[in-house]
Amino acid sequence: MEQVAIVGAAGKMGSWFTRYFARRAKDVCIYDVQKLTPGNKVRVSGSLQDCVKGADLVLVCVPVQSTAEMIKKCAKDMKAGAAIAEISSVKSKTFPALRKTRQDLQPLCIHPMFGPGASEDKIKMLLVPVRSEPDEKKMVQEIFTGADLKVMPDAKSHDRTIAVVLGLTYFVNIAFGHVLSGQDISVLKQVGGTTFAVQSMLSESIMTDEPELMAALLKDNPYVSKYTRQFIKDASEISNLKGKELDKRLRQVKSGLQRQQDLSESYRQLYRVIEQLKR
Repeated sequence: MEQVAIVGAAGKMGSWFTRYFARRAKDVCIYDVQKLTPGNKVRVSGSLQDCVKGADLVLVCVPVQSTAEMIKKCAKDMKAGAAIAEISSVKSKTFPALRKTRQDLQPLCIHPMFGPGASEDKIKMLLVPVRSEPDEKKMVQEIFTGADLKVMPDAKSHDRTIAVVLGLTYFVNIAFGHVLSGQDISVLKQVGGTTFAVQSMLSESIMTDEPELMAALLKDNPYVSKYTRQFIKDASEISNLKGKELDKRLRQVKSGLQRQQDLSESYRQLYRVIEQLKR
């Protein structure tokens, strides 16, 4: 890409993509309602129109609640042949906005499956085809060279999958973090072993995200409530089980997982991760 425009560059992911393209594009123009600082090959635009009008790629990195409207605003001033991409974690509203963009623009519906602390060397990206899967897949692979790209069938499949992968995961860890916040965490970490160390670290790292992102994952995805309700129901049932009934439920859960995953290998992987963290 010759020129890349990043809208919402002050956010954590907007900042990540600014650094990413500053090393790869000839020119990077950034825009945000918040104050921005220019850098090497990065210039700050005072208006949205000026930022996007000459770009070969416009990357929309605003909160999910504002993404659909921002797509419309950007597309209005973009040059013919340019690509417009959005990175929201919920596609139910952003996908239709991309489909409605002008036919002389190339819409890209992507979801980076990594956070702002990720290395640029190895990233995972989801793609929801908007108009032409082969063309869009090729373009994403050219923009993000070497990325692990997974194509989702449609926006509904994306949101349903993300409801578990992110929505349920965040829900569980937010609740876990809330319980921890009322305890003496330093003592717990001194006493705790491997399982607690990993679980608490995961919960704490999730809580570094902006509240609006976490709220979007839990509330804007229409499929999350199904899984959180199921989790609450299962947790309540398990807490009330005793003796043989509890043993039966634990065996059922283990068996259900074991049919699809090698639990022993998962255990070994956990310790390999821990050993890497210790180095």
